[in-house]
Amino acid sequence: MMHDIPELDKKGLRHFGLVTAAIVVVLFGGLLPWLFGFNFPRWPWIFAAVLGSWALIAPNSLNRPYKLWMRFGMLLGAVMNRVILSVVFFIVVLPTGILMRMFGKDPMARKLDNKQESYRVESTPTAPDRMDRPF
Repeated sequence: MMHDIPELDKKGLRHFGLVTAAIVVVLFGGLLPWLFGFNFPRWPWIFAAVLGSWALIAPNSLNRPYKLWMRFGMLLGAVMNRVILSVVFFIVVLPTGILMRMFGKDPMARKLDNKQESYRVESTPTAPDRMDRPF
């Protein structure tokens, strides 16, 4: 489900352009080539110069690139959310459940027992002095 992208004013669009230009330079112009031993490319610096100049000269015209970038970010977030949650489920939750079943653990006490009169678990009353600072 795509949400509406908020409108940015001139200051917000300028900020978007300058921050995006800075991230491209730092990430693609410095950090990644340094980490992987590549030659330092020129294209991130050229891209950042063009985008930074564009942001300073005509920030209102960055509205369409901003919206496209935000839609891409929302799409990427929706995909990665599902991927990360699936990985966590299959690496953490599923093996934990399998191990608990193998060892006969039932922390929620879901087994039915026809001999029991009630499944109610009595709660222990809290001492009044514990309510001074409940958190």
